[in-house]
Amino acid sequence: MITSIVFDVDDTIYDQQAPYRVAVEKCFPDFDMSCINQAYIRFRHYSDIGFPRVMAGEWTTEYFRFWRCKETLLEFGYHEIDQESGSHFQEVYEKELENITMLDEMRMTLDFLKSKNVPMGVITNGPTEHQLKKVKKLGLYDYVDPKRVIVSQATGFQKPEKEIFNLAAQQFDMNPATTLYVGDSYDNDIMGAFNGGWHSMWFNHRGRKLKSGTKPVYDLEIDNFEQLYGAVKVLFDLPDNKFIFDVNDKKNPVLELGINNGLMMAAERLLESNISIDKVVILLRLTPQQEKILRMKYAR
Repeated sequence: MITSIVFDVDDTIYDQQAPYRVAVEKCFPDFDMSCINQAYIRFRHYSDIGFPRVMAGEWTTEYFRFWRCKETLLEFGYHEIDQESGSHFQEVYEKELENITMLDEMRMTLDFLKSKNVPMGVITNGPTEHQLKKVKKLGLYDYVDPKRVIVSQATGFQKPEKEIFNLAAQQFDMNPATTLYVGDSYDNDIMGAFNGGWHSMWFNHRGRKLKSGTKPVYDLEIDNFEQLYGAVKVLFDLPDNKFIFDVNDKKNPVLELGINNGLMMAAERLLESNISIDKVVILLRLTPQQEKILRMKYAR
């Protein structure tokens, strides 16, 4: 039975690609923006492999931020930048991060969990002050007790190390066996939760692919915010949800109903914005059966 839920922050609570995209457009106007989604994924990759060197005292935070920007650009055929350009990008990027907001579907999810009195927490990698600023800006303290917010730099551990999940379980007063962790990074969030003995939901809204031969260790994979709301609502609306995760059954019909409801909610919102059904089907990757239901409902 799932009794509590913990979230990642970056690209889970909010769309982190948006400020990154704007900063790249402003600082490197000749960058090929058709590659921005993959560039953002690689930017996150370099963040993940570089920040441990900051934690170990090998690099300064300033150099790490320059390095991840430079390496990402080089990978996509852009010329090598100097530290001044990298510092300018970071300044613009941080300025854009001041405009981050929680998406409506995530707020609906947190409002629902709060109404059910479900204990919530946050585990996020990164510099303490920088990450706590995001937590405050996003209004997460309206839902999460400050004592249930952990930032990696303040602990000496980071995801996917099991120690940070063990610390969180103790500090949050949550049982790993009945706690669900939600995050977008397979390597950090899903493997970290697995290492700590937690359940996990992979929020794969960037369409990341696992390396060939990788055995998935998550309980459920979703790919948009509407699915998150639908899955969480069904999960905590059930009087006894233990069978959903205890048997690791990813084809559970009740949970799939919640995900499908979330997808249909997203489709209806897009249609209200005068987007054609054909485009909605492509954007949300609806199944033939879902498309049939949508066309029947909105037949003119």
